[in-house]
Amino acid sequence: MARQIDLELDLRCRFPAAFHSSTHFRFDCGEGWLAIVETLCSLLSHANQCIEHAPTYLVGAVEKMGTLRILVAGRDTRAIEWIMFAEQHAARTCEICGGNGRLLYIDGWQRVRCQPHAQTTRPFEAAE
Repeated sequence: MARQIDLELDLRCRFPAAFHSSTHFRFDCGEGWLAIVETLCSLLSHANQCIEHAPTYLVGAVEKMGTLRILVAGRDTRAIEWIMFAEQHAARTCEICGGNGRLLYIDGWQRVRCQPHAQTTRPFEAAE
């Protein structure tokens, strides 16, 4: 299991145009959603390199109320559609493993989980 800070740095290194250089990026969700966030980073990175569009920078990808929330600075029409798709896709993707999942209520928490991870409430350990 990768540490959150390592995932954040890796995304910034691979998709630099998706992030504003002076803004901190926060990845605060399970690795099961990493592929979804990577795809969004790729799309934003490519779009931000086009001069005719105002840039949309990724600020965060966080779990809130059991679902993925994408935080950005600036939004063009395409970015809004990509963000909605990413959040909707994550609502059916296990936050831990990336398999098919559904929203469950576990010990007072809402989480998207597959059957094998149905009883797991926390997808990662807090970074020290």
